[in-house]
Amino acid sequence: MEIFSINKEIINVNRIEELEEKIDRLIDSYRLMKEENERLKAEADVTRNSDKDLEGKISEIRGERELLIEKVQKILEKVEKVEI
Repeated sequence: MEIFSINKEIINVNRIEELEEKIDRLIDSYRLMKEENERLKAEADVTRNSDKDLEGKISEIRGERELLIEKVQKILEKVEKVEI
């Protein structure tokens, strides 16, 4: 009966080692995913900030365009009033 008991212990030790290895791989995978997640979050923040900068520039250009259109309209009105 002792032989059976020893074999059973060896099997249990092997299973424990296998589980330990799987846990180590899971931990490594988790770390890699966490690092990738942090990198992607940082990249997304940079993209959001770039988008905000672009929105600000677009808004500024729209304002300048409106001002230019108003000036051109005033010039056209003056030209229309001139009698030849």
